[in-house]
Amino acid sequence: MVRVALVETSHWHTPLYLSALESQGVQVVAVSDGEQAKGRDIAARLGCPIYDSYEELLQEQTIDFAFAFGRHAEMPRIAEMLIERRIPFALEKPCGVKTAQIARLRQLAESAGVYVAVPFIFRISDLLSAIEEMEGRIPSDFNHLQFRFIVGPPSRYVAAGASWMLDPAIAGGGPTINVATHFFDLFRLLTGKEVSTVSAVMSSRTHGCEIEDYSIVTLQTDDGVVGVVESGYSFPSTPDEQREFSFTLGSSGHYAYSGRDALHFRDRSNLAAGTRTRPVRLETDIYYPVFVRRVLDECRAGSSPVAGLRDAEAMMEIIDAAYASARQGGAPQRITRHAK
Repeated sequence: MVRVALVETSHWHTPLYLSALESQGVQVVAVSDGEQAKGRDIAARLGCPIYDSYEELLQEQTIDFAFAFGRHAEMPRIAEMLIERRIPFALEKPCGVKTAQIARLRQLAESAGVYVAVPFIFRISDLLSAIEEMEGRIPSDFNHLQFRFIVGPPSRYVAAGASWMLDPAIAGGGPTINVATHFFDLFRLLTGKEVSTVSAVMSSRTHGCEIEDYSIVTLQTDDGVVGVVESGYSFPSTPDEQREFSFTLGSSGHYAYSGRDALHFRDRSNLAAGTRTRPVRLETDIYYPVFVRRVLDECRAGSSPVAGLRDAEAMMEIIDAAYASARQGGAPQRITRHAK
């Protein structure tokens, strides 16, 4: 049986992984929690030891796979220690706070031949299969893509034991580095192209924190495909309604847009057909158990991850450019280097 560790479990996403680990009978042999917020409860639930540091855990335990979380600024060091020990792992996004950090991790992991997966969760969602079902394929002729993802206030991170999320030196920023990441990755995946120019405007007017709480980032490829990613911590969330999420995807042949747990789809060459609709589960939390099962299967089979550090590096190039643009009043930033 695979011996699994959960590293730095006070991250708010950790609970989304637990049911999948339990349902598959995965042997979780250790938990670490430097924040000392959630780790003891998680360790008690899973019936395993708790460590106050990931260094101590890795020194004392023999493990076959790790699910690594932690503060954004500490993620590179956690990952380096796992790579040094040749332990395959999944690392929560954004994997660091600068492109150079992730580029180094990618190089280390590739040199060591270590499996590393990153949960860009839309890659395993209903959305991709719905687009493919309606078009017969993922189209290669997208012209514009727009995503709007507005989640709850920064106070929810404080309540979850992750007050460091309000510190830009540790978190790297606000929603741009935290939630917009998924859509930077999805833009690259759907278009099959790299982003060449980025511009952004950001604001912290809603909550007055050091991090931004609202952000609009525009993306452009060399051949003129345009993307807009709007993200924020400004939705007045409640347990039954946590976020606002919508998107549009325009290609030369079709136009798709989101509804309430639905994808609506119109064919430009057959307007008489009207709008077709397919149910799509747009609640992202439900896909984390799918991710757990998939990465463990991939690792056992020796397969490549559904998303890895090359994808995280390309995502962080966009993020670095977005923050640079915002500091310069929205001036476009050119991305000239891509992970090779």
